[in-house]
Amino acid sequence: MTIEQPAFGKRVRESRRLQGLSQGDLAGEGVSSSYVSLVESGHRIPSLKAAKVIAGRLGVTLEELCEPEARDRQRTHRLQLVGLLVAARSSQLAGDWAAARSQLDAVVRQAGDGGFDEVRWEARWELATVLDRLGADAEREATLLELLNDPITTAAQLMRTRAAIELADLYRRTGRLSEAVTFAEEASGAAVGLDAGRPERVQAQVVLLTAYVESGEWHRAKSLGDVLLDEVPTVAAEPLRACALWAAAGARHLGGGGEALGLLAEADGLLGGADDVRLRIRLDRARALLALATGDAGAEALLERVRGAQALGSAPTAAAWLAALEALAVVRSGEASADDAAAAADALDPTALDPIDRARCTVIRARARRSADQEEAAAADLRAAAADYERAGAVRLAMETWRELSAPGHVTGVDPHAVLMP
Repeated sequence: MTIEQPAFGKRVRESRRLQGLSQGDLAGEGVSSSYVSLVESGHRIPSLKAAKVIAGRLGVTLEELCEPEARDRQRTHRLQLVGLLVAARSSQLAGDWAAARSQLDAVVRQAGDGGFDEVRWEARWELATVLDRLGADAEREATLLELLNDPITTAAQLMRTRAAIELADLYRRTGRLSEAVTFAEEASGAAVGLDAGRPERVQAQVVLLTAYVESGEWHRAKSLGDVLLDEVPTVAAEPLRACALWAAAGARHLGGGGEALGLLAEADGLLGGADDVRLRIRLDRARALLALATGDAGAEALLERVRGAQALGSAPTAAAWLAALEALAVVRSGEASADDAAAAADALDPTALDPIDRARCTVIRARARRSADQEEAAAADLRAAAADYERAGAVRLAMETWRELSAPGHVTGVDPHAVLMP
């Protein structure tokens, strides 16, 4: 056991005075009153034997007298929490998301007392990212809601914007578009006071535009897309500029504009060197999807890029998207046989996709089945896609799907299912 001065002497003096004892009352077995005085003043570190004598005379344990002062305990506790945070970041860098979650959970739990609110906030923020990697959507939602309602977040406009952006994106991805719009609008409102070109301000506009597009509020999407394009030149980060152009492209396509593919190509040029592989792959899919749907001459080259990305891995989502694009290519070719269309439809299983993407790819499979003269199977797919859209709150897309179910032949004009947002 370590006896640290002057903390030990201070505790001895406080305990003695509370009991109405003199320094002489503590003396005995080789411990004089003058020795007690030196110990209390911090000028002498007592031996273990002498410390036990003093503790016995005071009627307390030696452990109580050796306990660090509150300030020291707080400093030690903070160092322990910071150490756990550092360990969690190392786990994330190593790709050990389960370990990072355990470490961050420990920080959140242990930082609950003692005035470590900012440490707990930081741990929760990182925990939300880790839970995203683990696909733990329910736990991530709870963590983000706690962050949004945290006094630190409430008092900081920037922090509130960030938390609301993450919640809006989570709700959009999990097919809860009404809530996505609500939190996206909250993020956009919180970001109003931020400087133009500030990353969080642009991110809030991107997530709101995405929510408007997918929920069917296309008139709002068009005007917000125009505003966002005006802000793009002020954004320093190229990946964020790419996402802004990408989101605006979706709004332009639904508004009947012909600039969508050009905006996506510009976004691709900005995103080329980005570290976010998932984002780059999704942009490749977005470009190929729109090019195939509009009959653009560059569609085959864009589809080849998606094939190349698929060759690097075999994730179910990647396989589903490649199969969907291959099926759309068969439908749009006009030269494929019914057998080719049927084979393309059979190869497409969209069940691994998020709700909106699943509905979008189910529509594509229905078109392939129509091309194969499998009208009953195509109708079942369209009904399933419409139901998925309705459950997610994408009412406009559901209406377009029901219209396609009753329409003879394929869609002409603007294809609302051809827009894949960031």
